[in-house]
Amino acid sequence: MRPTPSQTVGPFFSFGLCTQPPRELGSVPLRGRVLDGNGDPIPDAMVEIWHPDLGWARCGTNGDGEYAFTIERVPFLSVQIFARGLLKQLYTRLFFEADELLESLPDEDRATVQAQPDGEGYRFDIHLQGDRQTAFFAV
Repeated sequence: MRPTPSQTVGPFFSFGLCTQPPRELGSVPLRGRVLDGNGDPIPDAMVEIWHPDLGWARCGTNGDGEYAFTIERVPFLSVQIFARGLLKQLYTRLFFEADELLESLPDEDRATVQAQPDGEGYRFDIHLQGDRQTAFFAV
């Protein structure tokens, strides 16, 4: 017997999960884009961030795949990405400074999970596939 292919429904994030502006977790801007394997923006994804000292917040992407938060700078943020075509959310970690987990990653993966200074804040683009794919973690 052959397995039945999985099917996706939605996304429905904008109906109930992303209608409010993201909760502010500080005063430092963090922004980025969620991009597919071709580098095209994903206009209907949802990004959640979490840190034990800050709590959590979520933000939907706009038509250009952009999301934005205000945070306090901490060593890292846990990040979950929900998007069309994904049966389960993806997990990664955004690093502002080096730690044991970051140092354990291969060089090519390390670069994909480090926040980049951007004016008064930081930038973190999330690539779901392709040559610049963000390193995702199995949890």
